[in-house]
Amino acid sequence: MNLVNKLLLIAIFLLISAVDSHALQRKAVDFKLNNWDGKLVSMQELKGKIVILTFSYAYCSAICPIITGRLSSLDSTIDSPKGMVYLHVSVDPATDTPERRKNYFNLYGIDALKDGRWMFVSGENNELARLWKFYGITMKKIKDKRLPEGYYIEYTPKVVVIDRNNVIRFETAFDFSEEELISQIQKLALTAPVIRFNNTRYEFGSVKKGEIVKHDFEFVNEGNGLLKIIDLIPA
Repeated sequence: MNLVNKLLLIAIFLLISAVDSHALQRKAVDFKLNNWDGKLVSMQELKGKIVILTFSYAYCSAICPIITGRLSSLDSTIDSPKGMVYLHVSVDPATDTPERRKNYFNLYGIDALKDGRWMFVSGENNELARLWKFYGITMKKIKDKRLPEGYYIEYTPKVVVIDRNNVIRFETAFDFSEEELISQIQKLALTAPVIRFNNTRYEFGSVKKGEIVKHDFEFVNEGNGLLKIIDLIPA
């Protein structure tokens, strides 16, 4: 095996060693959706933060209050860590205007304007549908004249904990306990290494027999956790 392939294998090994065994769990799907303030949000851009992801809609009056109320209480309990994001994904994009999504948080005493950790994203149906499908979210709009808005949505309630490497660590239904979710978050210790290479490929071009060539693959730890390099194994 030539030197280039050996260096690539070393780089790959370092990348794998930087993540603990839980990283073998499912990777969160990426997306591009707009927050209530118009800012574009993607899973990739949230890398380096712990993401508490859930699904909701602005007119929700049953399940959503339970979930958001518990998340707000949880956030107070763990002293509102800056390294966490609460990401609500719309299941009613036709009605969830930016203003309604912003006002949704006000109902729970959350000032999303001052606290940017609270996000409520929506966007094109095809982008949302891809996200709903990935997390197994189904929904049905039901007319109900007793409600001011004239309908409600039956959907799959879910809360997902995603670590700093965009890996899904835990999923639960809406009736989770605060203690249970805090326990899952504490397992992540709110710190983790996030390794980034300047490049993972280098072409030496034509190399003459017996010629010694070298190239340094540089990487940095962009996370808050300690990066341990366990071993270097050339192939």
